[in-house]
Amino acid sequence: MRKSLDILFGITSILAAVFLVTIALLILSQSIGRLLGHVIPDANDLAGFCLAAGTFLALGPSLRQGSHIRVLLVVSHLTGMTRRVMELLTLVFAVFLAGYFTWWMGVLSQESFSYGDASPGVLAFPLWIPQSAMTFGLAMLTLALIEGLIDTLWGRPTVFADRETSDMTE
Repeated sequence: MRKSLDILFGITSILAAVFLVTIALLILSQSIGRLLGHVIPDANDLAGFCLAAGTFLALGPSLRQGSHIRVLLVVSHLTGMTRRVMELLTLVFAVFLAGYFTWWMGVLSQESFSYGDASPGVLAFPLWIPQSAMTFGLAMLTLALIEGLIDTLWGRPTVFADRETSDMTE
């Protein structure tokens, strides 16, 4: 199961990277276009959509890599069962919040698709496309948190906690 999750989060990381490279290409082509007297319509809007998609798609993989900022001031002073209970409570709360945001972002994406919402601009880009990428990214964050919750319930160290501790001791 862990290998399947590694593959899924790897694909999500690649998608996030593709969106970030797309931002760079859009801005570069816009800069070159200005020098040549050409305008790329709505390049800024598309770069903004790519930024939102790339950021949200990177949430789950970056949590698993231990890249998120987690405040360990309280937990680092706890030991044994007290620490485990505190970690379980925070993970349950995080899963609830991430699931809540995933659900409502999915509702927003579906409504944008149903109503045909589009960006105001020359291209009139359908809003459900970047919203769907955001929904998928939030779902990946929720999945990463659920994985951490299951690991904690079974008494195993979470993937992200292992990486955080090694970074803190360097």
